[in-house]
Amino acid sequence: MKEPPIGILHTEFDAKGNAYTTFFISSEIVKWKLGTWEVVDRVPCYYSVGHLMIPGGDSQKPEGKYMVALNKITKDRYLPTGPELNHSAQLYDISGDKMKLLLDFPTIGEPHYAQGISASRVMPNSKKFYPLEENEHPYRAMGEKDARVERAGNNVHVYMTTIRSHFAPDNIEGIKVGDKVYFHVTNLEQDWDVPHGLAVMGANTAELLIMPGQTETLLWEPKKEGVFPFYCTDFCSALHQEMQGYIRVSSRDSDIALKWGLGEPEPEQ
Repeated sequence: MKEPPIGILHTEFDAKGNAYTTFFISSEIVKWKLGTWEVVDRVPCYYSVGHLMIPGGDSQKPEGKYMVALNKITKDRYLPTGPELNHSAQLYDISGDKMKLLLDFPTIGEPHYAQGISASRVMPNSKKFYPLEENEHPYRAMGEKDARVERAGNNVHVYMTTIRSHFAPDNIEGIKVGDKVYFHVTNLEQDWDVPHGLAVMGANTAELLIMPGQTETLLWEPKKEGVFPFYCTDFCSALHQEMQGYIRVSSRDSDIALKWGLGEPEPEQ
């Protein structure tokens, strides 16, 4: 007679009245029927299995076609490299009477718990095109024609656009020590998978991530004179490294007028 499972941990459910329970000591998954409590299948896992994930498996309407076992402490299964060792996950087909192992793959980080949903429920509601006209941000720039730099006392507003593979404006001068510079960056891309980033040397805030069609704002307060670079922090194309620019910062008492341009400074504004 087969040994009984030991170390009950986590249970998920399918859409056919079955439950699936992990046993972390005996390292296995047991499938049993609700109501009769009959064990109808059991499969071994690698090392210490923890939680399970069945899409919708802890909801009123589980999908019950696939199951993922989240295993821990997978000693010697993968190369012992990196700051943290890989753990292991296993994908099972549970559409039939017996559980069938489809895939064994590594995971990074301790696989404690997970939720899943079928792609068919997500894709019809996924947006893949973001029209610029839907951008209602008060500091948006709807095209490079709207790119500009404006001063209001010690506050400077940079209306910037980004698109593969440049910023506009990308050369700015007339900024002074002590100014508060607000970069309002509009991503002119409209395709869903082309975000851009912005980081400014010396900024005390994190860099921006600007999704397609959106506008985000970064505050930068220069503390000393000099020329400071800014650059895109999200790889976008083969010319990604061209996405950079420079800001010249002058002394607080300077009378240098604001100048900006794309590649070369434009006449004084």
